[in-house]
Amino acid sequence: MKVLVFGAGAVGLGLSSFLLQGGYRVHLVGKEETVLKLRQNGLQRQGIFGSACFSPQDFTVSSNLSETGRETFDFYMVCTKSFDTESSAQQLKEGSTLGHQKSPIVLCQNGWGNAEFFARFFPEEQIFNARVITGFIRPEPHIVDVTVHAQPIHFGSLFGGGLSRLEELADGLNQAGIPSAVTDDIGKDLWAKMLYNCPLNALGAILQVPYGHLGENENSRALMERIVAEVFQVMQGMGYSSHWLSAKDYLQDFYGQLLPSTYGHESSMFQDIREGRKTEIEALNGVIVEEGRKLNIDVSCNETVRDQIIFLHDRPS
Repeated sequence: MKVLVFGAGAVGLGLSSFLLQGGYRVHLVGKEETVLKLRQNGLQRQGIFGSACFSPQDFTVSSNLSETGRETFDFYMVCTKSFDTESSAQQLKEGSTLGHQKSPIVLCQNGWGNAEFFARFFPEEQIFNARVITGFIRPEPHIVDVTVHAQPIHFGSLFGGGLSRLEELADGLNQAGIPSAVTDDIGKDLWAKMLYNCPLNALGAILQVPYGHLGENENSRALMERIVAEVFQVMQGMGYSSHWLSAKDYLQDFYGQLLPSTYGHESSMFQDIREGRKTEIEALNGVIVEEGRKLNIDVSCNETVRDQIIFLHDRPS
């Protein structure tokens, strides 16, 4: 089985390492600096799932799709940042054989709305989502560190696409040691991730602390709870549901299970701000602000943290 991983950041490298461990053939597409490092040093994984090293001969990598020629792949996994979703879809449509075949496109991204962007370029039945709540950090362009793992990776479709093709992908990752499963409730899973990311990712960056510290302070807890309440209202207003009947029910699991399992994790947004990179704030709290306004819902807490992230990103260095 051959998999093209589009996006060689922390998530792309992390998932590629498990695919390689599961016996898949992998081609990575990333930025030139990353490509050079991977070709020189191979791919290294460290962290809670153990160490794994793959030589440059174990996989292929390029900085653009043209180097894949007319090669076809069994799966296309999109691991780019959410603000690059539309560009990624366009590149895959124009620069690969994907536009002429029906291989599954699996979106392994943060936020809400990525599938809708891809549906402008590809048939809905070809588009799938992955819910990933695993902490990947990239200390070097060719090294990925797995810091936390809250729940199994879930694969599914928001458009009612056939899920049987995803079973082999989930089985391969399971055999490689990272729990994975196919679900017909991926919408609920993606909103569960929004309920998790919206109170933690931006606040962790603003306050510059790991996730667990946010749960230990009365003021940050109060703010997170208001953010969750707003997310829940917007989700329901948009016609979606979650695994929990209310925000209160979710918060019990949030404090009791999810937050403790990711106690020491630094948010990806914190890492992006520190490195001067663009953040995914608009695909997270920004979505809640935009949709909340349409629905005439008070989303002032999400708006506040979104505005503060924008300030941190735009402030003079």
